[in-house]
Amino acid sequence: MSSPQEWDKRFLSEGHSSPTPDPLLAVSRKYWALLPARDGAVRPRALDVACGAGRHAVSLAEAGFQVTAVDFSGEGLRKGNQLARQHGVQVDWVERDLEAADADLGEALYDLAAVFYYLHRPLLRVLERCLKPGGLLVYKTYSVDQLRYPDRPRQRAYLLEHNELLRAFAAFRVLVYEEEWEGTGTASLIAQKP
Repeated sequence: MSSPQEWDKRFLSEGHSSPTPDPLLAVSRKYWALLPARDGAVRPRALDVACGAGRHAVSLAEAGFQVTAVDFSGEGLRKGNQLARQHGVQVDWVERDLEAADADLGEALYDLAAVFYYLHRPLLRVLERCLKPGGLLVYKTYSVDQLRYPDRPRQRAYLLEHNELLRAFAAFRVLVYEEEWEGTGTASLIAQKP
């Protein structure tokens, strides 16, 4: 595990964070209609896990979600807050170690949970619990196919095995699943909690 200080240094380097959301978030939009119906006055709640500099949190807030963004890097959260202000949206920024033994994200609180380029296997069950019934999980991170390329991550602990997301969320309704191995090794999942 990297420390918050290491990630703070990465976020201080100008080249590390991009304001542009991953394309999978845009793909997920067509499935938002599947979210449980609600009173128009109540905004759906979204969680951005290991949010980094907040690009996905800000995009979700722009789309009308009430967003909570969690990361252990204070510098990443500071950058995310700057991005939110530039875009005129409000995000609840939470500094928390998601790899702590007692990490908890609540129970049935969120309509959507987004995780991009982060893997901590004990958190998978926590993610399942934090979603409301009918809620959507949008997850994309590196797979073992990334080992073909010189870029990080290089440690298998941070790489999904083939079909691992499918197995981890086997009880969910799978809407989109893809593994990419050309140019980068990733696995992507959009799934709905029963």
